[in-house]
Amino acid sequence: MVIVAGLVFASFLVSFSWFVNRWLCRGDLRCDPYLLMLTASAVFLLAVVLEAAFNPVYELIFGHKLWEYRALPLHDSNVSALGAALWFAYGIHLYFTIQSLRHRLPDKLKGHHGKAIVIGFEAPLFAEVTGNLVFLAIAGQYYAYYLPGDLLHLTSLQAIPVYAVCVYLGLHALDRLERLPQRKEIPISMFAAGIVFLLTG
Repeated sequence: MVIVAGLVFASFLVSFSWFVNRWLCRGDLRCDPYLLMLTASAVFLLAVVLEAAFNPVYELIFGHKLWEYRALPLHDSNVSALGAALWFAYGIHLYFTIQSLRHRLPDKLKGHHGKAIVIGFEAPLFAEVTGNLVFLAIAGQYYAYYLPGDLLHLTSLQAIPVYAVCVYLGLHALDRLERLPQRKEIPISMFAAGIVFLLTG
């Protein structure tokens, strides 16, 4: 059932994001297939690597992990095998969201810092909570169980700065990737690298 829950949430996230961000962009939401795939595959690769690296550091500093995956856990429960679908779907959502933030944010916040702040709140408080609720409803278990109990273990306020910093770094990485000559091998290679990383866990 966890695979069904993952597919339901991934489908919901992409479709919901398309409609909401299209409305926020007043119908001017663009969909460049190459940039969409580039963003989604980069988000997937960066997310799983950063999750596996960050959570042990957090545990070293605070004495406990920030989260642990309950659905198909890998890499000492710091990562989930479902990340291949869910982080990829979140990357598509991010591709749409970045466009609406360009339209809607005040000029002073249109840089990477402003986008990172907004997404730093949106990712844990919307995507994480919604994803966990879908998993609880369909599979009867959390997708990612947050050890701090401040938000019913669905997410944690402590995740906000983590997301903001990671998004800020990720936006800079995306800038560099987008400046490269467009070659379909780039997103394919990043996605494949993410799969290989998951398989090593």
